[in-house]
Amino acid sequence: MSLLFLLRSSQRIPFKSALPQIKLLRRQQLSSHSTPLTSCQAIDSIEQSNSTLNAFVSYRTKDDIAKSEPQNGPLKGWPVGIKANIAMTTASTTCASKVLEGYTSPFKATAVEALEKAGAVIVGKTNMDEFGMGSKNLYSKYGPARNPFRPDDTVGTEIYDYSPGGSSGGSGAAVAAGMCRVALGSDTGGSVRLPGAWCGIVGYKPTYGRISRYGLVPYGSSLDTVGIMARTVEDVLSTFKAICIPDHRDMTCMSESLRKRINDMAKSRPWVNKLYEVSPGESLEIKQPLKGMRIGIPRECWVEELSEPALESWKAGARRLADLGCEIVAVSLPHLPYSLPTYYTIALAEASSNLARYDGIRYGRRSSEKPDDLHNCNASNKYANTRSEGFGVEVQRRILLGTYVLSAQTCEQYYIPSQKIRRLIQQDFDSVFALPNALHAESALAKSRLLTSRPAGVDALLFPTSTNTARLLESKEKNQAAGYVNDVMTVPANLAGIPAISVPAGKKNGMPLGLQLSAQYGDDELLLRIASHLQQ
Repeated sequence: MSLLFLLRSSQRIPFKSALPQIKLLRRQQLSSHSTPLTSCQAIDSIEQSNSTLNAFVSYRTKDDIAKSEPQNGPLKGWPVGIKANIAMTTASTTCASKVLEGYTSPFKATAVEALEKAGAVIVGKTNMDEFGMGSKNLYSKYGPARNPFRPDDTVGTEIYDYSPGGSSGGSGAAVAAGMCRVALGSDTGGSVRLPGAWCGIVGYKPTYGRISRYGLVPYGSSLDTVGIMARTVEDVLSTFKAICIPDHRDMTCMSESLRKRINDMAKSRPWVNKLYEVSPGESLEIKQPLKGMRIGIPRECWVEELSEPALESWKAGARRLADLGCEIVAVSLPHLPYSLPTYYTIALAEASSNLARYDGIRYGRRSSEKPDDLHNCNASNKYANTRSEGFGVEVQRRILLGTYVLSAQTCEQYYIPSQKIRRLIQQDFDSVFALPNALHAESALAKSRLLTSRPAGVDALLFPTSTNTARLLESKEKNQAAGYVNDVMTVPANLAGIPAISVPAGKKNGMPLGLQLSAQYGDDELLLRIASHLQQ
């Protein structure tokens, strides 16, 4: 069924972003590794390309890696990059900010511990927007990371002018350029999925609470997730299984009982379980491995800023899933157009609170500015100078906006209504998915209904990851808010806490495009299985 037919009753929804039109250019083809990437090959690639791409802010030497034998496990020998806001004891955790210059954490993040236990080899820390605040990897004390893809008319030159996306741009560029097999990022509003789309790789944001946030430096605590980036969905799935563990050190991490409840509900769907029971002679099941699945196309994602290349890739993705046996249906998420202002109200409020701890007294950078006289020699001035010198322009902007949102005069006008809209967005998602939300008390009753009949609703949603292909690093927005529209397709999943994944969806004039799938809260494994069939 035509996507345009499904959406013909809808009108494009303007977000009034006035995004400048960017000419679609071709990029140089990147060679894929026919054999698994080793840690030595990864270091060779970093040493060769990092001066151009600026994907890693620090990395290990071959001699250092040779001294430590990786543990036996499912990821043994896999070279992995770690975003600069995820704690390690052997490398500094700066969040690409001057305020944490030279800071080394006294403990490891749970995700890093799990990776090493599974046999992975950590090769270095990747570049990012300062404290995760940005969508183009421009706001870093190390300078911008660059996209390894470039237009064909610059082949033979040293011009790399395209953004890898943000804030996990270094992780995205590193995986795409063969500097590591897998990279961890963080996704607060699309910071793993947008680089995935712009760098032509897979970017996966799990359900909130699936992977422990212990050791992830917080930006927006109710939105932050540890995400995974790789070239294939299979590598993402292997990594996810290794680090998806309960953790009592993170109060937001899923408990064992909640994980069991989700698994029990997921197994109660006969139309899904049948997908993995191929009987002899059932050739239809092999040709159409997703037969019986229902995929929703959200009308509200057909926005005014959606470029023709993104729309065409969306249509092609819907056709591909239909060929695989899926039923494609239009759905409505009526509060989705409010997701962007809701996200930026809540995220900035949480950021202003979380970043209040950086005062230059307990750890990190401290201002060296000398007071002019004894009257100015006090802790408040030292504190203010430290934050003014340490935080970059974008972080300062977001702290100021977040502090304003939480002030007594404006909290009831902005922050509280945004939390109410967030709940409505969550309810919109619950209303379109066939699987009930396991967090709700009535989920046990809903589970019994799943066993008897196919309920109304869809198993996953399909929509673009970005409104366009990768943008030029130096492109100027008409206003500051226009730059935030890069996140318009990704922030709803963070507000709802549901899993979402971006997979490569072809190219337009050589530049990668990404398609996004999302599923019900906790339904990560089904989402990854569908994504493995969608990936081109």
